[in-house]
Amino acid sequence: MKRFVLLLCCLLPLTAAAQSQKQKRDNFFTDLNDFLEMRSAKAYARMDTSYIDRYPYIWDARTFLNTEGLHLRTEGPSSAQLSTGMSNRVGVSLSYRGLGLSFSKAFGTKMNFGLGFSSYGRFGFEYALRASSRLGGRVGMPDGTFRNAASGDMTLLASNLNLFFSFNPRFSYAAAMKQAKIQRRSAGSFIAAASWTVWDVLDAGPDIISKQTSVETFLNVTNVMYNRFSIGAGYGYNLVLGQAHWLLHASLIPMWTFYDSTRIRTDGASTRYSRPAGRIGVTGTARAGIYYRWTSRWSVGLSGIVNQMSSSSSFRIKPEGYTRFAAQDWQARLSVGFRF
Repeated sequence: MKRFVLLLCCLLPLTAAAQSQKQKRDNFFTDLNDFLEMRSAKAYARMDTSYIDRYPYIWDARTFLNTEGLHLRTEGPSSAQLSTGMSNRVGVSLSYRGLGLSFSKAFGTKMNFGLGFSSYGRFGFEYALRASSRLGGRVGMPDGTFRNAASGDMTLLASNLNLFFSFNPRFSYAAAMKQAKIQRRSAGSFIAAASWTVWDVLDAGPDIISKQTSVETFLNVTNVMYNRFSIGAGYGYNLVLGQAHWLLHASLIPMWTFYDSTRIRTDGASTRYSRPAGRIGVTGTARAGIYYRWTSRWSVGLSGIVNQMSSSSSFRIKPEGYTRFAAQDWQARLSVGFRF
């Protein structure tokens, strides 16, 4: 009996600590739910319901198929022309009161996935993390020659954060991007945007270059990381057809890159090459989509997005010690959603 009492006394503090942790978790989710509910109620109170309305559900589950590709090019101390080719990914997403999380994966590939976190309103954001081990192409060597790298010899990690604001409250970005709102009548809006991108090309395998060459394997000891900050403004339009069952969206947002740099890590040493003063960096995002909802629960959509990036207005100008970076990635998505 004494042993039992002693054991009980030892377990009581552990039980109390576990209950305290559970209470903290419950309080966190309760506070998050209250915040999202308050935000939704305030947005609805300011909403012109003749143009935009909300669904009578707070959850949105979606499955989708992505077809995508990516191409990048660098010139300078590190030169390369690389591409992932075209790949397909299957994914799922879940949104609660407009706050969504998504994950997609390409089957049969060791490392090829995407992770997204987003919220769309008049002010919204979207964050995407993408990994692909299908990167291959031509890479410059220290002796000035180019070597071929097969697809799968390199891995790309791409991280992108977009912030945007719609000036017209009758235009719904949420209806166009995730069908999270109902666009009842056609409307357009000027859109201000800011974007941050990090692309990291990771080490490749040691057997890309023939062992007969005396040149050290450049890819095996080098990573190339590109950072970009951009701001800009554009225009988007939602065209509503068929008694608000059909929605067609198109938008274009050109941006000015006010900061970009390329960092090359070789043998543990890191060297940064910033954009020279006076050079103009440009980027832009184009979106298009067509969506159909046949009840308040079900919807289907086909959408596309193209991102174009360039760290200089011209590749013909080659300042000493400056690595220019240009890239294009695109994505087409077919999705089916269910609300509850």
